[in-house]
Amino acid sequence: MENTLESPGAALALRPRSVLARLSATLARAEIFLAAVLTFIFFALLLANVAGRFFGAPLIWVDELAVNLMVIAAFLAAAAAIDARQHIAVTLLPDMLSPRSAAILRLLADLLLLVFMLLLGWMVWAWFDPLTASAAESLDAFSAQTFNFIYQEPTVTLGVRKVWFWLVMPVFAVTATLHCLAQIEADLKHLGTIAK
Repeated sequence: MENTLESPGAALALRPRSVLARLSATLARAEIFLAAVLTFIFFALLLANVAGRFFGAPLIWVDELAVNLMVIAAFLAAAAAIDARQHIAVTLLPDMLSPRSAAILRLLADLLLLVFMLLLGWMVWAWFDPLTASAAESLDAFSAQTFNFIYQEPTVTLGVRKVWFWLVMPVFAVTATLHCLAQIEADLKHLGTIAK
């Protein structure tokens, strides 16, 4: 049976250009650009470390920085992939359905993804606990009061706080939620154009 789901390129071409869709697409381009830059830096760091090891002077901190940069790049690219509908999907069921039923199924999948992103956002908010942290006398007092050491825990070799790398989590939660909303808007508009 014919695939009723548009390809990622077709989905972008057919998407109504609402403010939300334009914002999502612009944000996705920025995410892809930043992910590409971080990936380039990742490979440059690994190459520098290989050269350093060859000459007997390894850069101990490079591995930890490279891993953290790659994780940030992965989160940025994962959010952008929501905008382009490029995440892996099993289309066996939608391929067997009518175009309207497939569109409803896609809408349900996007709504489920939105629920997941909202739950992730809530968990990240609870983990970072910015209101309690800003109301505390110091970050030490915050950690002592809540037993949450998110702002205190240092990296092993870099000597900076891990929270700087973990900030990708709230960014991902917000941007992925925005991309989900744009996809849901496109799903609803697409459903409106399909005859029963």
